[in-house]
Amino acid sequence: MAHRLGLVLPLAGMAIQAGVVGAAELPELGEGQMSLADELASGFYSRVNLMAYTLVQETEDSTLNPDNAAEIPRYQWVLNPRADLNLNFRNWEFALKPRAEAIWEKWEDGPRDGDDQDSSELFLTEGWVRYRPFDELTLSYGRENLQWGPSVILSLSNPFTRDNGRNNPRVEVPGLDYYRAIWIPNENWTLSTIYNYGPGRSDDVEGYMTGQPSVGTGRLSDEEFEKIYAVKLDYTGSSGYASIIHSYRESDQHQTGFFAGWNASDALLLYTEGNVEHEGKTGYQFGASYTLEIGPTVNVEYLRDNNGCDDEPMIGCVLTGQFESRNVLHRQSYAMVQVTDNTSIRDLEYNIRYLRNLDDESQRFTGILEYDLTNHVQAYFTGNIFTGGDDDEFGTLLRYSVFTGVSYTF
Repeated sequence: MAHRLGLVLPLAGMAIQAGVVGAAELPELGEGQMSLADELASGFYSRVNLMAYTLVQETEDSTLNPDNAAEIPRYQWVLNPRADLNLNFRNWEFALKPRAEAIWEKWEDGPRDGDDQDSSELFLTEGWVRYRPFDELTLSYGRENLQWGPSVILSLSNPFTRDNGRNNPRVEVPGLDYYRAIWIPNENWTLSTIYNYGPGRSDDVEGYMTGQPSVGTGRLSDEEFEKIYAVKLDYTGSSGYASIIHSYRESDQHQTGFFAGWNASDALLLYTEGNVEHEGKTGYQFGASYTLEIGPTVNVEYLRDNNGCDDEPMIGCVLTGQFESRNVLHRQSYAMVQVTDNTSIRDLEYNIRYLRNLDDESQRFTGILEYDLTNHVQAYFTGNIFTGGDDDEFGTLLRYSVFTGVSYTF
């Protein structure tokens, strides 16, 4: 529990201290001035979301996962209350995102065939304190899920996490622990310094809970975690944007990431993303999205990661150490086509995605549906079908997965 709530007490303490200091500096109220209580109330925001979902998945008997050696459960039922709490008070911002999970799991093959178990936990997925000494500068401390870049498959430019959360938008990407300073001198430029000092929740999340497990976990354990220092420069113009991110990892690894997008027309966006590892290999993504007049948006994307494992069987990639735990995908070349739409059918948003591994020809088909039943109730579905040989990436762990649920927002 101390590990999971380690940020709560420092954040709460800073909030109380800031409130006391702010109250001490208050002048006597004049006509039309807000009281301290009114000022706090006007800056407070809360959102509570109660989620319940189930995950059904069938494992593949492969050379990498014989008789479900990875112990992936067949069924999961999860109750997941989520609270988002935010307070803006003068030059301060405080945020807490506590979560609770009650999980029941059952196995129908492998070493745990016939077993079931239940578990529960309370944790902080994100939480931060931000202070603005003046309008152009923001200082931030806490746990955050930092995301950027236009790519759909994953984010090669992000040195902290490549998982962009788009494979299953209802499963939160865990936050990492950061110190940040953000300087915005004008409307076009932003300069950020980022220090990732802790793994946050990334070592506590099981990859199979997304319905798209990977050979690696996509996360880092405490033992694997390395502190990262980064500088990020962003430019936003009238017809496009561009960013460059240079980072240094404690194992003496440098990486320069980049992404950019250009609005070629009102309907067409062209974009790229990638990284260059100093004394290492490069990775890059190219993509385009086009919005049709009838509503849907079509994305096409190509990914090349020269740090991945190319034509060996997946068991060979694992045994020779040609993959990193933090990676979402482990081969070198992929192509994707995606269709999304949230306007054609009232209250329904859908996403249909096809991802092909160009190295071993395995495939993943994904369908995501979200439907607003009422103003407060939403139903959702994420289904995956995996095809490929038992030595291929998408044919290694699962045959299919079905993720369904409902949520109520207060």
